[in-house]
Amino acid sequence: MRLLRIFLLTLLLAAFSSVVAFAERPEVSADHQSFDVATMRYLLDGNVTVRFKDRIITADHAQVSLATLEVWAQDHIRLVEGDILFTGQTLYVEGGKSTAHITGGANFERSALAIRSDEAQFNWDTKIADFTGKVQLKQEDTTRKLQHVRYNVVTGEILLTE
Repeated sequence: MRLLRIFLLTLLLAAFSSVVAFAERPEVSADHQSFDVATMRYLLDGNVTVRFKDRIITADHAQVSLATLEVWAQDHIRLVEGDILFTGQTLYVEGGKSTAHITGGANFERSALAIRSDEAQFNWDTKIADFTGKVQLKQEDTTRKLQHVRYNVVTGEILLTE
């Protein structure tokens, strides 16, 4: 029975390794890290950095699933891609859907623009960010309070305000 378990675990790891080799594999670092083989998750604490190609996530704590390419990060999160920067308290990334959900307060800033909201969702394929909840949109000297703002982070165009 023990040999069968070892064989099955080895077979599972070999199959998973070949699948992960073709996927966008993240680089992870932290002050303290461990890997849970049963869940295929990195458990990261302290000065966490998770890098997917051009995307960098930093936080105080995170879990990263190699099986699903999901990331759960908490406390002082930063999501950076080029000159795009989001900050907040918690982050959930659905790697297969190319989306990031920021909750517990989300902030986005550019030279003449600042958007603060309860939550934000960003799709890095479309480069569209949706800010919801209590949204504060500040452009140059004007501040507006809204419930929803949709913004194209590449073109700088505000697509929707409610």
